[in-house]
Amino acid sequence: MTIASRQLRIGKRPLYHVAGLLLACVALRAAPLPLGATPPGKVALVILSHHDDHTWEWGFGGFIAKLSDAGFTCYYVRTTNDEKDSGIGWGKGDQLNLRESIAATRILGMKEVISLNWRNDHMDSVPIKEVRAHYILMIRKLRPDVLLTWNPWGHYDRNPDHRKVSRAAGEAAWMAGLPNVHPEHLAAGLKPHRVPLVYYTFRSDYGKGHVPNIAIEITEDHVRRKGEAQLAHKNIYGSPAIAKSIRAQLDARGLEIPELAGLTDEQAVDKLQKWSMESWSRKTGLENGARFAEVFRFVDEWDHLPGLTQYLKDNVVKK
Repeated sequence: MTIASRQLRIGKRPLYHVAGLLLACVALRAAPLPLGATPPGKVALVILSHHDDHTWEWGFGGFIAKLSDAGFTCYYVRTTNDEKDSGIGWGKGDQLNLRESIAATRILGMKEVISLNWRNDHMDSVPIKEVRAHYILMIRKLRPDVLLTWNPWGHYDRNPDHRKVSRAAGEAAWMAGLPNVHPEHLAAGLKPHRVPLVYYTFRSDYGKGHVPNIAIEITEDHVRRKGEAQLAHKNIYGSPAIAKSIRAQLDARGLEIPELAGLTDEQAVDKLQKWSMESWSRKTGLENGARFAEVFRFVDEWDHLPGLTQYLKDNVVKK
């Protein structure tokens, strides 16, 4: 539930009935997406831009936890060095963000963080083929059954690193299966590998470039771990100034959040972040017939043959 529906009061009167009604109206307006099953396979590769991208509200945190619980070995490719995500200087910030990223992925059950260390916010200066080549190498080496990354067609994201990574990863997902692409990999013993199942994400409030077509149901435990993974990034999410600012703005309007009373600003920001993550996952679940969910653009191995995709959907049976 949202902070408003659970916590916010004007004087003595709670607003849960108003917020709940609005949330229900939103859910009724949105057509539910089909709930996807846990995909088959053993290896999942997550390719994103920054140290925290897998844990934010539009990310894959709950789905990653679900895959880990299902026995997948999950790898995280952190493309940039995150040097600007810090107030302690670029070098120290980079190292701190890497340590926190490792801690966050462990909470989700992931095996390893692979840092490519391209310059944060400087990826527009890197040729797309260079970034793509790194991803193709990772795909051929790790041979994932499932790839989780940014949506190459989600054109409205304001972050330049997100846009660059999305295009490179989208191209690498299929080009890694072509033997004439980077044949030097074959000489090194790395065989072509086209990723059969791809889940794309992006913020859906920036425009119409990203349109999810599947919802993945997650559990309360997955939501909890996703929230804890986000909070592991104390460098950017744990600033007491966030809670202090929110409290000051509410106080100026005569509002309060009773559950924050007696908490330090550091404790309060942790609680606010957990509420935010739960609220988003709950809202997404409510819209799609589940208690909690995340939504993605799903592409399978037959996506490039739409006629065959529909035929298989309508006619395929088990032997």
